[in-house]
Amino acid sequence: METPTKIKLLAVIAIIAGPILTYNGHKDKERLAALDKDGVTVDGIIEGGEWKKGRRSSSYKFDVSYTPQNASPVKQTFQVTSNFFSAHASDTAVTDPAVKVRYLPSAIQDSAIVVGGSTDMTAMFGVGIGAFAIGLCTSIGMFFFKK
Repeated sequence: METPTKIKLLAVIAIIAGPILTYNGHKDKERLAALDKDGVTVDGIIEGGEWKKGRRSSSYKFDVSYTPQNASPVKQTFQVTSNFFSAHASDTAVTDPAVKVRYLPSAIQDSAIVVGGSTDMTAMFGVGIGAFAIGLCTSIGMFFFKK
């Protein structure tokens, strides 16, 4: 594939992916703001975990049980940061099972986070805007400055 074709393809991908990333970052920002405003914090217990190491990045997850106020116990899998995972588990076992879970009473499982450990996707808002802008500028530039 020729270089101009690759650039056009990347520009189209950036134009499509940019708004998607922006939307997801915005929704996560709204969810975290709602949790700060109306969230309820309860104790949780780590019941297990998973660590997947990839070529470029790693994924860390904990299975956490918690009991929301006036509701049945819930077991949920949370993606967590590597530092949080390391603070609560070794390579072979959970070393510190106690965590805090914050949730919205109106959407218990859809909004819950592990306090201080859940991954934050709000940066995708800026990444999406940047990707869209770069893709758009590249497309416009290629249209006006083609040889």
